[in-house]
Amino acid sequence: MAFLDLMQQLFQHTRAPEAGTATAQALRDRLAEDPNDVEAFTQLVTLAREAEGELPPADPLTAEGIGTGSILSADLAIYALAEELSSSPASWYPQLHMARLAVESDPERALRLLTTATDRNPDGHILARAMAILRDAGHPDQALSLGLAHWDPATHSFEAGEALVRTALAAGRTNEARAYLREMEPYAGAAELAELREAVSAAE
Repeated sequence: MAFLDLMQQLFQHTRAPEAGTATAQALRDRLAEDPNDVEAFTQLVTLAREAEGELPPADPLTAEGIGTGSILSADLAIYALAEELSSSPASWYPQLHMARLAVESDPERALRLLTTATDRNPDGHILARAMAILRDAGHPDQALSLGLAHWDPATHSFEAGEALVRTALAAGRTNEARAYLREMEPYAGAAELAELREAVSAAE
């Protein structure tokens, strides 16, 4: 089902369904112009979760009702939004969001989505976020593979290198973590490196 149709269903039991639908439409229009408009996307996530929070609970005896958990139903709508936006060749933020929602049930799909996001946006911040999604879900090896395929210590921010080092540590690869740390030395500040060295030393 299309995102706006799902949002209309969520708004049916809210105090101002027409206003909610109009706001969702306006934000969706912004995303049609820029699928990576993080502010508009975040506002829609908030709208969906607030609307889901107003739905009546399901009857446990008859299984009737609409609400089955605020996060799940809101996430269904937002996943539909991200899927629609991901058809744009310029999109990368929707892929990050879909990966975050999919990583528990389908880590391979999440990895594909994150690979697309990092291919389309070479910024080190995006790479760091992509690695964190996989690592925090218990897939440090996949996160490390993603990082190594994209990381460039000379052009990426410290954040990306830090994520790579911490991901290697999470994967139990202390020697590799130290090697990545050495690659970062010409490009990072002393204070930043000192903190990472402590983390590596603590893992040895």
